[in-house]
Amino acid sequence: MLKYFLHPAAEKELSRIPLKEQGRIIEKLQELCRFSHPLQHQKVIKLGGKEYEEFRLRVGDYRIKFIFRKPSFIFITHVQHRQVGY
Repeated sequence: MLKYFLHPAAEKELSRIPLKEQGRIIEKLQELCRFSHPLQHQKVIKLGGKEYEEFRLRVGDYRIKFIFRKPSFIFITHVQHRQVGY
């Protein structure tokens, strides 16, 4: 099982999103935490990154960018609208 932590900037971005969407985002993060690796989730895409593994999770019109640190740690760096999150 994975555990996730929010960067302070990601917390601030999440707080600006409508409450209904915040709930969907948190549900998807909890769903993601049931897996042992982020790529096991069907909506996760691996982004570039040589020093660490960086990923993006699609939740409706929002994108969650995060870093996966082994063995079971997800560090969420951004929660952005899809127009900004690419």
